[in-house]
Order: sequence, then C-alpha cells, then structure tokens
Amino acid sequence: MNTEQKLLMQESYLSEEKISQFKENEIYSQLKIPKDFSFIVRLDGWKFQFPCKKLKVEKPFDIKIAKCLVDASKKVFRVFSPSIAYVISDEINLLFVRKYLFNGRIEKINSILSGLISSSFSLNLKKYFKKAETISFDSRVIVLPDKSILDYFAWRQLNGWRNHNNAYAYWLFRKLGYSPKESSERLKGLKSEQIHEILFKHGINLSKTPAWQRRGIIVYKETYEKETDKAKVKRRKITENWNLPPFTSEEGKELLRKIITESWRK
Repeated sequence: MNTEQKLLMQESYLSEEKISQFKENEIYSQLKIPKDFSFIVRLDGWKFQFPCKKLKVEKPFDIKIAKCLVDASKKVFRVFSPSIAYVISDEINLLFVRKYLFNGRIEKINSILSGLISSSFSLNLKKYFKKAETISFDSRVIVLPDKSILDYFAWRQLNGWRNHNNAYAYWLFRKLGYSPKESSERLKGLKSEQIHEILFKHGINLSKTPAWQRRGIIVYKETYEKETDKAKVKRRKITENWNLPPFTSEEGKELLRKIITESWRK
C-alpha cells in the first residue's frame, strides 16, 4: 500500500462529528417546498446581450432564440414532465402542479433545472446559429396556491408585453442614431401610450408584431388518440403554441385551465 492509499484509509482522521458538521453546514439544504404545493421555476437568461451580440441576432427579437428557448423547455419535459413551460422574452416559466420534485429540495430544483436549461439552450445555439456560445440561466422557485396560477401567468405575460414595447422603442432609437445610453435615457418615464405613438409614427404597429413576441409561447403535453390494431388508445405528445390569447381573457384562462387539468390527471 503506497503513502496516498494509507492516508485515504485513515478513517479515524475524519470523525463522525466532523462529517456531521460538513453536512450541517450545507446552506439551505433543508429548505423544502411543502408537499402537495404547486410551484413555478422561473429561469432567466444571464447577461444575454453579450453572446447575442456575438451571434448577431435579429433585433429586437430573433425567432431562432425563441426556438432555442422552446427546445430547451422540451428537454425539461422529456426529463421531468412539468405541466406547462411558458416562454416569453428571455425567460422560461416551468409549472409543476403538486409534483414533489427532488423531495421538495429547493437547492436541487434550482441547480439542476438551471443546469439543464443552460446546457440545452447552449447546444441549441449551435444547432440554429452554427456557432458555439455558452449561456447561463439563473433560477428561482415561486410557491403559490393553485388559485393564483392563472394570475401568475397573466403577470408574466404583462411583463413580457412591456419588455416587447420597450425593446422595439429602444432599437428604433438606436436606428435613429442614438447611443445605447441615450436610447435607454429616452425610454425613461415614457408611458405605454407614448411608446405606441412614437413607434406608430415610424411605421411600427405594436399590435401587428408576431404573437409570440407579444404574448409568448407555451409548451405542454397534449392528449391525442392513436389507433392500433386492437383499439384506439390515448397518448400524450409535447406540443407548442406560438399564437396565444391574452391570459387575462376567458379564452386564455380556459386554455391554461385545460392544460393544467390534463397534466394533473394524466
């Protein structure tokens, strides 16, 4: 037995007390989501502007970036099967209805889902842009009662709508010759109506931009019937919806309710 092996075999050096202390010092390791609670994991792209600049993405929105986000969401469905993935701007919202993922441990949920989305998204960039770039996503967990789920998605859609308007205005100012700092300064204090008016004067009607830019995209599992030699059987497939209604409308609420109910009863 060599010296290294002898040192590794000295179990007495690491007492049970020391080992226990290491485990106790794992910060937030015991922080858990209460069982039978629904929760959302929101993942945001970290410093998106730098790799996007290298990739020369289309401004203010690039459909290839949206496809990267959607495909990364699909990867989560193949591994963990959430109820809904809602993609808007540079964020992904994953809804888990009463699913006790990783025994409810928040540090595991955040670290593994952010790692999975980050790696999948980075690989998708290579697929769509033919260039290698690495992008990270931060992650946070939002625990909420079932009655607040629809309100949460309406809030994120509204936030995405505001980002959509500001992005179009910002890049208009840039095209007009303003610097990044000047463009940001001009946006400060402008109300939604003022932004609409400025853009409309330059031929941009925000209500006519692609629906996925204004309202986002959802990924979910849809039930369908498959005919076999013996009988018709029900199956579920991952589906994308790029033409969403407002989540504050009855149509939008009903769409979310139907998807959530089907995912819960599967």
